[in-house]
Amino acid sequence: MNRKTTSVIQRYAKAETSSSALSQKSLAKINELKLSENPVHFTLIYEWLSQADPYFSEEVDRIIRQGNYDDEMAETLYIELITQLLYKTLPTEQACTVLNELLSKLSRWIDENAGKKELLNEQLKALDNLSLPEEAQKPLKETILPIMHDLFDGTNELQKQIIKSTEEIRLLKDELERTSVIAKTDELTNIPNRRGFNEIINKASQHAQESQSSFAIILLDLDHFKNVNDTFGHLIGDSVLRYVAKLLHNETKGQDSIARFGGEEFVVILPDTTYDSARQVANNIRKKIEARPLQIKSSHQTLKLTISAGVAMYQMGEELDKLFHRVDQCLYLAKSKGRNLVCGESEL
Repeated sequence: MNRKTTSVIQRYAKAETSSSALSQKSLAKINELKLSENPVHFTLIYEWLSQADPYFSEEVDRIIRQGNYDDEMAETLYIELITQLLYKTLPTEQACTVLNELLSKLSRWIDENAGKKELLNEQLKALDNLSLPEEAQKPLKETILPIMHDLFDGTNELQKQIIKSTEEIRLLKDELERTSVIAKTDELTNIPNRRGFNEIINKASQHAQESQSSFAIILLDLDHFKNVNDTFGHLIGDSVLRYVAKLLHNETKGQDSIARFGGEEFVVILPDTTYDSARQVANNIRKKIEARPLQIKSSHQTLKLTISAGVAMYQMGEELDKLFHRVDQCLYLAKSKGRNLVCGESEL
């Protein structure tokens, strides 16, 4: 589950025939959508069809299905794609750490320098007012004090420049942090996406190792969600996904974390939680979703939702891919048993 840095070329590393076919399909789709054959549209459509990033492909697919894909939306998506590629190749977190350290040192220098500047200013005034013999007063007035005043003025100017630079560094750090948040947040539900989930589960495993206390993972999936989109439309489908995200947020507390893993799949991470407690949490979520049919205002119909869920526990030191494979098997078992069920790893 660790984020691996790959080049942009590796991202599109496919068999030559596959790449050629994707290029032809991309051009055909551009013509079908009546778009201009420019590099922006080609890149986005190629991304969509190649599934190089399933999450991003799903986002493009949703926008196209809703009929919202146009030049303006393409520009937004293209910038988002470039942002994601930069996030994967640039050490954003490390850069923010370095900038924080630099800001701390600059702020300390500014504070210390302010005190020294005030003391120096008082001493210069005192020298100006001294009654000295003429032989001592001449070099003081003509040489020493002018030089010291120049140094003082230079220090003032330096401080102004450093204060300005500090503000620019702070703005840069804020922008890097904002970019990092955008790259890890699901635009539709405003909860962490798959990239955010990778960061969450890595931190959870690190905490588990340090505290020698395991964590539970719940993988849940909306049953027959395709029927929701087909029957009520994708706008209602999107509303359902936002509703589930909000319910999960309300049902988890403290150190618990949620994320949208893609499509209609969500994950819940429960630190310092036992297997039985995690199953109970999953069942509580399942029951609440089942017990609250949604009213579709546009058609005056009722939409009853159910979910299937899998539950597994992190085993100390195991690879996170193995943990996710196990919980995915639990989810598959729940669906194969008829859906609207919670299955745990003890049933595998």
